[in-house]
Amino acid sequence: MKRFKYFLIIFVIIIGGLFVFGLKRTSNYCLVGAFIADKPTKENIEEFQVNFGKKPYLVMVFIDWDNFVDDEVIRDVYAQECILVVTWEPWHTIDKKGIDYDAILSGNMNLYIRDFAKKLKRINRPIFLRFAHEMNGDWYPWSASKIGSEKYIAIYRHMKDVFDKVGTSNVKWIFSVNWEDIPKENNFINCYPGDEYVDFIGIDGYNWGSTKPWSRWLSFKEIFQKRHYEIVANFKKPIIISEFSTTSSGGDKAVWIREAMNNIKEMKKIKAFVLFNVDKETDWGFTINKKSGRELRLQLKDSYFKDRGGLND
Repeated sequence: MKRFKYFLIIFVIIIGGLFVFGLKRTSNYCLVGAFIADKPTKENIEEFQVNFGKKPYLVMVFIDWDNFVDDEVIRDVYAQECILVVTWEPWHTIDKKGIDYDAILSGNMNLYIRDFAKKLKRINRPIFLRFAHEMNGDWYPWSASKIGSEKYIAIYRHMKDVFDKVGTSNVKWIFSVNWEDIPKENNFINCYPGDEYVDFIGIDGYNWGSTKPWSRWLSFKEIFQKRHYEIVANFKKPIIISEFSTTSSGGDKAVWIREAMNNIKEMKKIKAFVLFNVDKETDWGFTINKKSGRELRLQLKDSYFKDRGGLND
């Protein structure tokens, strides 16, 4: 009888250990996302999946002030069982001019903000909202280097407060920063609005290679490791690589993406990435008829990279 009890105890310990180990394994993942078109369609999503073996579970769109996401985009993204990442830019894209930020703080724009929030709520599906990103750079009119970190924080908080009053529990807020502070004194930490206003911290970064007079070839690790460490050391929020890609000018694009995927697996706080897969300033996109695209497909075969679930882990 004693022998049976000992066996039972050992059995329970082994099974319990396997269960805990299994839980840990499921918490180690990274969701696959991409920017694939200004107005992504069902066909765009399917093409990405066919080419790279997994769908872009997170589909990013960019929306400027006074506008909203097209109904067709919302329909197609959620029909494919993906999730929208809405980058909401407080300016007018046509002329690149900022809006009246004091009008946000005074409440004069609450009608539009409230309407935006209600529309997102009515989608009734999870949504990531990335408002006024890269504030620690100097290229946007909402940059803290232009309006000050205190005003930036006040604007961000005002926006989320309006959303909270609407009851947008399906919206997850991404505080999205650039990989380096420009200028250096424009530190992203000074712009952080507070834990109650942030669900995820995003990092944007690109390897411009030799495409610009000021640029050189940088690995994923050179771009993201330091900022990843700073976020882990100062905040208890999961991380999203909210924009990234590489040019082919100045190095090997296939090697770059292979190393990038390995680096992401090493940085356990990274729970999702959004690959900028459209040629814009340079050849950011990956295509399956090139070595770099085939390498991306190979890397995404790893079960660590998921195209479903994971939001609440």
